[in-house]
Amino acid sequence: MLQYCGLENAIHEIDSRYPEVSAYVIKSLNPDLIFLSSEPYPFTEKHIVELAQLCPLAKIRIVDGEMFSWYGSRLREAASYFRRLIA
Repeated sequence: MLQYCGLENAIHEIDSRYPEVSAYVIKSLNPDLIFLSSEPYPFTEKHIVELAQLCPLAKIRIVDGEMFSWYGSRLREAASYFRRLIA
């Protein structure tokens, strides 16, 4: 879905269902956008503050994890959700 919206997953090379990356890696990737999923780990505003210190130019958003990882009925709403998210 990210590719469909014209985005690229900066950590796509990490072969893990739930990848973990260090602060050093995040900073070195210098992403334009950082999406923090509401699940399976509930990221909060505290995490936005921490990441903003690493990547001050990045737009950081807490996103609905269901739209990124649940299939079936969520796909009906996913395209419009992603359009709103990147607008």
